[in-house]
Amino acid sequence: MNRQSTSRTLQIVGVLILVVLAWRRALTSDGPWWPSVLATVVLVAAIVAGVWWWSRRDDGKRRRTVAARPGWHTQAVWAEETLGASLAQLGASVGKVRGGTRLTFAWSASGVEVWRGDAVLLSRPWSQVWTITATTGRAASTGNPAVELVTRESVRIVLVPTRRPDGGMLPASPSQVDALVGELRAAREAAGSAATTSQDGVA
Repeated sequence: MNRQSTSRTLQIVGVLILVVLAWRRALTSDGPWWPSVLATVVLVAAIVAGVWWWSRRDDGKRRRTVAARPGWHTQAVWAEETLGASLAQLGASVGKVRGGTRLTFAWSASGVEVWRGDAVLLSRPWSQVWTITATTGRAASTGNPAVELVTRESVRIVLVPTRRPDGGMLPASPSQVDALVGELRAAREAAGSAATTSQDGVA
């Protein structure tokens, strides 16, 4: 789970604790119980609605970016805590990328890219992607199934996919990550075969 999700979860837990305390106070108070309970229920509803709206807003931005880039396959991801340093090693001038930042991982016949909004943080052709494996990534304080790409420069690019390709607040399962790794390897292999065929044709 990313840092934003963790923060929101802690907020919701805190509000639920307030609900329990308010209910207990209402039961032990001589006054009417319903004003306190009603206020806490409204507060809980507001927090839940806020979390839902924030997630939908981010996912909506991502979908608009995807629609503007036809021909690309995409997967919503969170930045692993080492991603910022890895991008810096590759010479990317993208500002600070914290662990848990919501990003889009994209791939096509030409290679792979990592987007933040409509900005391209990383772009590599398949010929510069040496390995693609499943690993464990720390987007916040806990490890989740992740995808690791190692570039020609021996730099590790680790991304934590979401359970739904178009976003959401839950991390992908190990089987989903394995399936994604298989899809990426197949795309790289197809690109390599196409390049070989093209060279043979020219020769």
